[in-house]
Amino acid sequence: MHIVLIALIAAIVITGLVLLVLSLIEPHKLNITRETLSDNAKAGSPDLRLLFFSDLHAEFCFIPKEKVEEIIREEAGSKGLDAVIFGGDIINNPKKYKVGADYLTHISNVCKELDIPFEGVTGNHDVQIPANGIKECSFHNISGGYTILKSRRDGSDIAISGINDSGRKHRVWYELPSIPEGCSKNIVIAHNPDQILHIDDCSKVDYMISGHIHGGQIRTPFKIEFTSLRKDILPKYDVIAGTYRINGITLFISKGIGCVRLPMRLKATPEVNIIEI
Repeated sequence: MHIVLIALIAAIVITGLVLLVLSLIEPHKLNITRETLSDNAKAGSPDLRLLFFSDLHAEFCFIPKEKVEEIIREEAGSKGLDAVIFGGDIINNPKKYKVGADYLTHISNVCKELDIPFEGVTGNHDVQIPANGIKECSFHNISGGYTILKSRRDGSDIAISGINDSGRKHRVWYELPSIPEGCSKNIVIAHNPDQILHIDDCSKVDYMISGHIHGGQIRTPFKIEFTSLRKDILPKYDVIAGTYRINGITLFISKGIGCVRLPMRLKATPEVNIIEI
């Protein structure tokens, strides 16, 4: 019995150490996912081709900005990109926003060189960054506003609209920004995917793209990270990462590229998303 107990303890310790090492390695890996969002299963050429990345959390991001640059250049050179979009959460500590600004400015300079719009929204961790700090991040901030892109398929106007994030302390769910009449589609960028539960008129939204959840960041048995450690609603229903259909809206959630609180990920590899709509 004594030997069995020692063996059990040893197995637990070894397993814990292995998981610890894996969780420290995973934030340095990067997946490139390719998503097609469509209301038509037989859809042909896309209206838009977007590169999306989210949840930078620059102090705990181990994906070099040069790697994201490389992906942008490769995708722009192959099938082209209609926009690069950032999904919010620049940093963990607002006093260190310049670390995130340096990263995002590098991406912005690449986009300018390639003549690709660089759009973005802010996340819950960005609420305390001063307005001039957000400007230093060099993306076109569409939080509470919109930008118009042209469909590569038929030339129609497509709205990319952004929703503000109030932060968690005093949570407010904002209304959709108004967009011009005549847009063939409205694609909403909202940092927190729970925003989809607070849209009054879902008929005004075709697609929503979000981040925030990090794919769980550190996945645990019985999904403790969602049932006990987070207040977000959708993860409790296993809406964590990938594509879903909710309230008549096609929702895509990215796992993001950085880490919050701990510089660790487990079964939630960082990702940059190539999205065709």
